[in-house]
Amino acid sequence: MLTNSTTLTWDANTDPDLAGYEVVWRETTSPDWTNAIPVGNVTTVTLPLAPKDNFQFGVRAVDRDGHDSPVAFPTTKFN
Repeated sequence: MLTNSTTLTWDANTDPDLAGYEVVWRETTSPDWTNAIPVGNVTTVTLPLAPKDNFQFGVRAVDRDGHDSPVAFPTTKFN
């Protein structure tokens, strides 16, 4: 059964000063990431968003000082 959620997974960052991750997303027509949500120090998250063909997702690591890594593309599963 298709629901309105999306599960994202990614490989863990091994940097010792990792604080956690942020999931970012944007409409497929937008050149910039327009939304971000902190998800903690996890490697899987399910969001109540149904992107189908409308959104593109990314994930970035955040260190203890608040610095972001470049955005990477997670594995996406639509539920």
